[in-house]
Amino acid sequence: MNAIQEIKETYSLEDFQEIANHGCQSGVCSQHIYYGDTISFFEKYEDEVLDYIESSYGTEFLVDLFKDADADLTTYKNNVTWCFIEMIAFEETEALLQPA
Repeated sequence: MNAIQEIKETYSLEDFQEIANHGCQSGVCSQHIYYGDTISFFEKYEDEVLDYIESSYGTEFLVDLFKDADADLTTYKNNVTWCFIEMIAFEETEALLQPA
């Protein structure tokens, strides 16, 4: 299983809609609320998650996330995980908006 598959198996389409509308920090992201959960996910899928975000937003975006975390590695890993989950949520819900 890869990172995308794990997120898709963890959350429903309804969850993805809530995440897309309100972000992970709203608490909708029930399996990735606590640092222990987000850090574990990040460390399990670090390369895939970083590559995925970098391919969409560029390296500077990851640097900005680190700066926004005041160079705190725990906060950075949490924020990167949430960013990744939100990206998957946007992609899953965007497909619903496409005309058939």
